[in-house]
This record gives sequence, C-alpha cells and structure tokens, in this order.
Amino acid sequence: MVATALLLSACQPDRVISGWSAQSTGRASFTPHPELAAPAHFVSGWVPHWSGDSGMAAIKNSSAAVGDVSPFWYGTANNGTITRLGTNTNLQKVIAATRAAGLPLIPTIADSTGAGVMSGILGDPAARAAHVKNIVDLVVNNNYDGIDIDYEVFAFNHPGESWDSIKPKWIAFVSELSTALHANSKLLSITVPPVWNGGNSGYTVYAQQEIAPMVDRLRLMVYDFNVSSPGPIAPMNWVTDVLQYSKSVGLPVGKLQLGVPAYGRHWATQKVATETCPDGAIRRETVLMKNIATATAGHDGVRDGSGELKYTWTESVTGPRTKPLPPPVVPPASVVIAEINAAANGSPLQPALRLSPSAMVTCTVQHTVYVPDSTSVDQRSDAAQAAGWRGIIVWAFGYEDIYMFPVLAA
Repeated sequence: MVATALLLSACQPDRVISGWSAQSTGRASFTPHPELAAPAHFVSGWVPHWSGDSGMAAIKNSSAAVGDVSPFWYGTANNGTITRLGTNTNLQKVIAATRAAGLPLIPTIADSTGAGVMSGILGDPAARAAHVKNIVDLVVNNNYDGIDIDYEVFAFNHPGESWDSIKPKWIAFVSELSTALHANSKLLSITVPPVWNGGNSGYTVYAQQEIAPMVDRLRLMVYDFNVSSPGPIAPMNWVTDVLQYSKSVGLPVGKLQLGVPAYGRHWATQKVATETCPDGAIRRETVLMKNIATATAGHDGVRDGSGELKYTWTESVTGPRTKPLPPPVVPPASVVIAEINAAANGSPLQPALRLSPSAMVTCTVQHTVYVPDSTSVDQRSDAAQAAGWRGIIVWAFGYEDIYMFPVLAA
C-alpha cells in the first residue's frame, strides 16, 4: 500500500502530476481536482462496499497520509449499464467522509458481467459507445473527480476467445473513455493485474504500454501470488520483478501506483494423507492485517524471505465426517429406476442415499498463515519510491492495523 512519504524528483520533465501532460502525450491538458497535483506521491485506497465504518475510519483518521479514495461500489450489468454493489446509504457516508477530508473521489467500477459478456460489449462499437456514456454520466452526474476501471473477468474467464482478440477491443474502450472523461475535466484510472518475467508472465491482455498514454493512473494489483496453496500474498521478489518489467518497457512512472495488500491468508491443510479429516477442518480464509493476533491465536511468527509474516503450527482435530452422496445415476432412456424417479419427484431418499455423519474421525491439520504488516507494506512503498512511481494503493482501507499510516508517513 503506497505511502504518502514517497517523493518524486521535481526535475523530471515528463512527470505527469495530474492527468496527462501535453508534453508527454501531444494532447491538450485538462484540470482535475487540485489535490491531485500535490503531493507528488501519496497513499490511495479502495473502500469495499462491505467494509462498513472501518473504511471510513482510514479516511477520517489518516487524511494527511491519503491522496485519494476509490469506493469499490459499482459493477456492470450485462447490458452495459452501471450498477451499485453496496447500499446507497453507506456509499454516501464514504463520499461525505472523503469530501470532508478534502480528498479526490475516484470510485471503482468492477466488471460484474458473465464470462465473455464485457468482451462482447467492448467489441461492438455501438455497445461500447453506450457503455462509455454510462460511465461518463455516472462521473459527471455525481461530480466525481474521475473513475477507476477494474475489469478482470475477461482476463480470467474468456471462453473461446484469445487475449490477442480481446486486446484491441480493450484499447479502443480505454481510448474512447479517456477522451470522453478528459473532455469533462475528469480523471481516468485503470486497475489491472501485473506483467512480469520480462513480459513472459502475467496479464498482457491489458496492453499496459498501449493504454499508458491515455490514462492518468495505472494501478497494478501486485498481490494474490498464492491463493490455492500456502505461500506469500505479494512476495518481494515478485514485486521487484513487476517494477523491473514496467521500467524496461518505459511505462510513465508518474502514473503508476503499486497495489499492495493489507490482508493475508490462513490455510488449514491435511498433514497426513492417510488420515481422514472432519468436516470443516480443511479450509482457507482471509486474514486482515488488523486481525493478525486473533487469527494466529498467540502462535509465534517469523519474518519470511518474502517480507511478509509467516506463522505455522499443527493441530489434532476431531469431529464428525459426513459421507458424501453417491454420484448421480443416469439410466438409459428405456430403463426405469423407481428409486431415482421417486427421489427426483420429491419423495424421501432411500436410507442409503441420505447424508449421515460417520463415526468421529481425527486428523492432523497443518496451519500456515502469510500476512503483511506495516513493515512489509512500508518495504513495498520504499520499492515504489525507489522506482519513481507515483505511489501505492491499498487493498483495502479498513483492513490495515493502527501502525500502517504512521510507519508510511515516517
């Protein structure tokens, strides 16, 4: 999560202070919210619609260290219109807190359409134009300072369509949205997953090089390196690799923000393969930075080589194991199986098909927790500073502990 303490050398002639500059893009400049011009680097943060008052507390209590706020409150419908994800009452509270703090307001729109839908919208010139208008109307009608676009579905779920075919649609969309927003003196932020390993790994569908001249913020979500199995969320060597790639392709550092997690994960995995674990013993759950002590239940941690805190312990767990239902039977059309038909028609299942607990079972569970703290967040902020980036953006405000902002501002 980016620190307000980051300082970019004022002698860089192509630095984009707010929006894009005529020198670096050849376009006429525009004038967004004055606070977007100072300080040169700052901490931004997303406020999820489910975070409640905790997200607002970060805005109210740390406004001196915060540069702008992005309520994560909007989604997209399959017809290209914009939907609200959380309650309007809570959104208005976040808006009021942000404006009371004198901070720019740049809400985020997430792609909440089904697989392949957004790609279809962006590929149709009329549908794309309508979608752009819906976004601009949202920004102008609510007097937002800009908008942040976080469209992840077509990177992870693109049935029957290659990234090469999606990319030009995406570039056209960003270009048209940029033009429309800038015509209204509004800012465009784009949030994307990163590219690393010299461009051989990551999410090239987002065309970072091509869209960089069109946008005012390019936010890279450098987290979730490990999800399904235990490991660091944002290992420092991966962060460094992303920074190096961005430099190698000449991305404008004045626009770049490093997405930093204020959360980790707790994995409970089966340690002995021959044992049978009770229901619920094997799981994965999110751990917020502010809840480290509770989540680790007093176990000692170490500073992992990734820069994050790591906690490990084992536990013997005893409880019931529910027998699974047998797989469904699909008989030939000419065969009638009375029990299956009866069950399908709502009659009680035969005793052998009912879910029933087995005898109590015991297994050894391996617990592994990786989670950032204020030190690891500051480490990533320092890396962004050394690379000349505009700053960091935290996922998410309300997840941090009480030490994060003071450490970043030190």
